[in-house]
Amino acid sequence: MAVYFLRCNILSRGKGARVTRAAAYRAGERIRDERTSELYNHSGRDDVAYKEVVLPTDLTGRDDMAWTQDRSTLWNAVEHAGRNRNARLAREFLVLLPLELSPQQRTQLVRRFAAELADKYRCAVDVCIHLPRPGADSRNHHGHLMMTSRQVSPDGIGQRSTLERNRQERTALGVAGSAKDDYLAIRARWAQLSNEAFQEAGLQIRIDHRSYARQGINREPSPMIPARVFYAERDSQAGSAAGDEIRARYRERLEARAKGADELSRVLQSQQAQLKARAREHFASQNAQPKRIRWSMLTREERKARRRELYAARRAIEKADPALEAKRRAKRHAEYQALKQRNPEALREAARQWRRENPEAAKAISQRSWNAHREERNRQKREYRKIRAQELSQARRESQSPAKESTSLTAKQSAEKPAPITAEESARRWALYRQTHGPGPTAEESARNWAAMRERQKLSGTSETQTPNTPERDRETTSRDDEDTDRKRHRKHDHDFEM
Repeated sequence: MAVYFLRCNILSRGKGARVTRAAAYRAGERIRDERTSELYNHSGRDDVAYKEVVLPTDLTGRDDMAWTQDRSTLWNAVEHAGRNRNARLAREFLVLLPLELSPQQRTQLVRRFAAELADKYRCAVDVCIHLPRPGADSRNHHGHLMMTSRQVSPDGIGQRSTLERNRQERTALGVAGSAKDDYLAIRARWAQLSNEAFQEAGLQIRIDHRSYARQGINREPSPMIPARVFYAERDSQAGSAAGDEIRARYRERLEARAKGADELSRVLQSQQAQLKARAREHFASQNAQPKRIRWSMLTREERKARRRELYAARRAIEKADPALEAKRRAKRHAEYQALKQRNPEALREAARQWRRENPEAAKAISQRSWNAHREERNRQKREYRKIRAQELSQARRESQSPAKESTSLTAKQSAEKPAPITAEESARRWALYRQTHGPGPTAEESARNWAAMRERQKLSGTSETQTPNTPERDRETTSRDDEDTDRKRHRKHDHDFEM
């Protein structure tokens, strides 16, 4: 059965609302707030069945009004038009769409309603129709109609619409009635348009915007659970104090209505008095507290200044606690290493770009770092020089004591010398050698060979006492030359190490 539901929400900066965020959420789009530089991305939504920006009839389709069809341009212009901290930016009508109508009929109904609002108040109406979400009530087809609080024209955002003006301003403009009268008329008009849609669809059902009392129905209306309370109870799968209190008052009214009109009147007066007293206490406690400016009311520069203040306060607390300071450093280092691992070249290029754009700041940071680590660098230099001096001194002492070195080498070689071979073992090895190599030269042949070698040495001019060059001797000579060259080089450059 069709149910009447229409609720009006005021999007005010003083209450923390931002129309750029609201428009992005309802239309399922990506919009950046140019006033605060915040990005709202809801492009992943798949439950938006229809969306359109409706303009007054005489402005629809004009080229100079094309800027209103881009939600980012439209709602950023609205944000900039409201200069006050508590500026009223938009008004939204949330309507429940009848399940008995087809999707095309629901879209036509909402668009007709939006066109009448745009024509009457000369504003832009952002229309979005949402489908029921998975897991929610399958009958929850609803529409969002966000009206700009100011009139639109080819020149941009203009003055406030008559719906946003008080009685005195409306009287000065020649508009009869009050904003409340307009709101009641809008409620009645939605019921009338819905009933016309039912009639066009050939349905006999009707809805009424009036209360049960004005319709003459003796029935207690269902209690309205606030959205925050409803979602909190749904997520926790349990009741809440606020929800239980609302349901308790509802049961009390049911019992009073069953007893008669007098008892119902008494209960209603008692409940209203309790709610008023609680509201007065709440307002008194709010006024006693220091005035707090909402984050959404701040501009970009004010937000940056607030962030700097919060950062300075947090850094003061961290510096006072070594554990917090170490934790912060470790976290920053881990973040830097992760970024460096993902794209090191981009990080280096960003650092180079920053140094090019801020040479004075880069120079100051470099100087501070140099001064901060000066003692550590000097200590490392002193340690290095000390170790180097010790190495050179040890090398000099070793070069000045060759006899000791040769003695130690002989002792080492003697320690490694194998045991002497016995006479029997030597004779056995000689016999084995003679068997494998055959008989050797005779004494006469050996004498002739020796005389021929001496004759060749005399002819070539080679002295018999000259030591022949061998690969081992060449390597030893080269090694000594390299050591002498290295010693001379260190003596030339490391003049500070001379004792």
